[in-house]
Amino acid sequence: MKKLFLFILFIGFINVSKAQYFQTGQDPASLKWRQINTENFQIIYPDYYETQAQKLAVVMEKVYLVGGKTLNYKPKKISIILHTQTVKSNGLVAWAPKRVELYTIPHQGIYAQNWIEQLAIHEFRHVVQIDKVNSELPKILKVIFGEQGTALFFGVYVPWWFIEGDAVVLETALSNSGRGRFPSFLMEHKALAVEKGNYKYDKAYNDSYKNYVPNHYQLGYYMVGVSREKYGVDLWNSVLDRVGRKPLSLNPFNKSLKEKTGLNKVQLYDTIFEELKNKWIVEDQNFKPAQFEVISPTNKTYSNYLYNHWLNDSTVISYKTALNETASFVKITLDGSEKKILTPGIIFNESVNYRGEWMVWSEQISDARWEHSGKSLIRLLNIEKPE
Repeated sequence: MKKLFLFILFIGFINVSKAQYFQTGQDPASLKWRQINTENFQIIYPDYYETQAQKLAVVMEKVYLVGGKTLNYKPKKISIILHTQTVKSNGLVAWAPKRVELYTIPHQGIYAQNWIEQLAIHEFRHVVQIDKVNSELPKILKVIFGEQGTALFFGVYVPWWFIEGDAVVLETALSNSGRGRFPSFLMEHKALAVEKGNYKYDKAYNDSYKNYVPNHYQLGYYMVGVSREKYGVDLWNSVLDRVGRKPLSLNPFNKSLKEKTGLNKVQLYDTIFEELKNKWIVEDQNFKPAQFEVISPTNKTYSNYLYNHWLNDSTVISYKTALNETASFVKITLDGSEKKILTPGIIFNESVNYRGEWMVWSEQISDARWEHSGKSLIRLLNIEKPE
């Protein structure tokens, strides 16, 4: 009976055990992997990606010299894994085990900057943020919880608007591009403040199923950037130091912010966006827009019409997104009536184009087996004969 019990217990552990605490998926098994080891990075990549991996190694070492200065920290060596078989465009930093994952295919709405360089700057800042907190944690907590403890305390105390906003500030400061220079990135908070006023902090941070709310990247860019101007670049360095040193205290992020600025995060948000709102209202009053006519119907729920195309002198084709319905291509006439043409799959942003009565776009097709694989499907449709 003892042997049988031990055997069943062993089988049970096999079913639940994982090599990684947090994983994003698998690459195709056919890939052959290589690595480059520099002083501060281990870059892991498919063998056919040698040239690009060598370039990334140089870029990462350059970013290392300046990417952590305002947080007064240089992180320990970390692995960077390159996913080259997927059509996703992204990057992330994860702990347990700690590593950086980069999805190397650039997206359609790319900034005026090399995609790998953009990822290097942005994701390295996340490495600095997390490893800085990890370096300050009491040793006993690291012994007990390991890397999961770092991820836990960082995730619980540090708000996402700071994590992403701080990285967007850095990508803008260390390049000639960056989202902080994009009007399309900045305009939504401006329009919201002028038209409706600012939302309360909880809604601005946690989003809404009723109203459109700019994302935490945009919120964080204003919060981090303006607060650095008002209180100095050392502000966030002090905040992260306290999060690491006193992880068992009650909200160390807020307490450190209060010591340095006299405001907690909610009060800081109210102060910053009230000042910005007053500034933006004056700018709006002095702006003289061109005359235009709105032909899209009025919707009770926030809706957006993208990639617009005049099919003829009385009909516009648009890609409509809304909070209460699946995105679709629609036909809008001058009298404001709207008719759905087609509901596509997951399309790539900025991939829609038109020629007369023909439209073309690209959809993302996931791989049924490998999460870090996939294809893009080019679709063509005659608008007048959608069948």
